[in-house]
Amino acid sequence: MKNLTHVDSMDSLKQAVAHNQHYWLFKHSSTCPVSANAWDEYNEYASLHSNQIFLYLVVQEDPDFSKAIEEITGVKHESPQLFHFTSQTVDWHASHDDIKSKSMKEFIF
Repeated sequence: MKNLTHVDSMDSLKQAVAHNQHYWLFKHSSTCPVSANAWDEYNEYASLHSNQIFLYLVVQEDPDFSKAIEEITGVKHESPQLFHFTSQTVDWHASHDDIKSKSMKEFIF
């Protein structure tokens, strides 16, 4: 999917968002069934909204970056976890079973 991008550092995050003010960031656990369900919801929403930017990181592969996201956002780490950013500020977030395509759509619209 063109609008789904893996990021693994602050540099790759900055490069991925460039001049975009709005984007999603999903913190994914590759070993958790709840995260697998949330991943499916995230992908479902992303597949229907090609004009938005969807980023993800895999917590087990990028633990330092995952921790940096916690420090930047001030939101305690959970996995799975989804953020929406506007102007580099978190304006919506959810975790675990609250990550739903429907919830993302309701937030945006």
